[in-house]
Amino acid sequence: MDAVQFRGPAGVMAVLLLEIALGSLAVLVVAPVWGVVKRGYFLLVGWSAVAFALLSFLVALGPFHRIGQDADLARHMVFGVVIWSNLTMTLLHVGRFRVARALGAVACVVGVAAVLLIAGLRGDGATAVKGVAAMLTGAVFLGATWNGMLLGHWYLVDRKLKNDPMRWHAWAFTAGVALAVVSAALAKGGRPTGSEAGLNPLLLVSDLTLYLAFGLVAVCALLAFFVHKLVNEGSIRAATGMLYLAVIMAFAAEFAAKARFFTV
Repeated sequence: MDAVQFRGPAGVMAVLLLEIALGSLAVLVVAPVWGVVKRGYFLLVGWSAVAFALLSFLVALGPFHRIGQDADLARHMVFGVVIWSNLTMTLLHVGRFRVARALGAVACVVGVAAVLLIAGLRGDGATAVKGVAAMLTGAVFLGATWNGMLLGHWYLVDRKLKNDPMRWHAWAFTAGVALAVVSAALAKGGRPTGSEAGLNPLLLVSDLTLYLAFGLVAVCALLAFFVHKLVNEGSIRAATGMLYLAVIMAFAAEFAAKARFFTV
């Protein structure tokens, strides 16, 4: 088994898509929005998570195929996220919120199992532990950013919604930014490899991916400051605009970090 076959553009994108699916579901499950925000918001977040999970599975098929039978369990777990998240959405559609929330938690557990197995494909011991930490911190970062942005847009639909849910998501986004520093720091240092440079010729510049990762996380930290300030002032639309930019920056930051981590 060549564990390093889980690399390159397909490996990186599969990991990023799995991270945002897992993180979005996890934040939705724990957020104090149940019974406060209308069902449409849950459907919006949930179906986007289903789409991300499905895309992650499809993109990961290539790397899993190269590895062979040793990747079968990881492949099944990634597909399990798709199944359980779909079941969650089915229950949301029929108004069974408590059971849907429980199944969403199950989908998160399956997603964490997928992360553990993918990290195990990268190697044993310290390498696998670093892989788990890199992916889980990235998942919280992407999930908190994505859900906060969607909630901000939901305020355009539900104009009677109080600021408390958005204030909670602002803190979740801030925590995600702090964890993103860990994700960026776990990116492997040293000179880029040929496979990493294959993602973009600019990555031939030594350590450019690391500079991008930390720089974009710093931009997200600045945006988090403005999000808090704007939410406290009641400017939800302006805060949503900051989070819209943050989604772009967050995905780019995670791409830079994982491009270094998952191509060597």
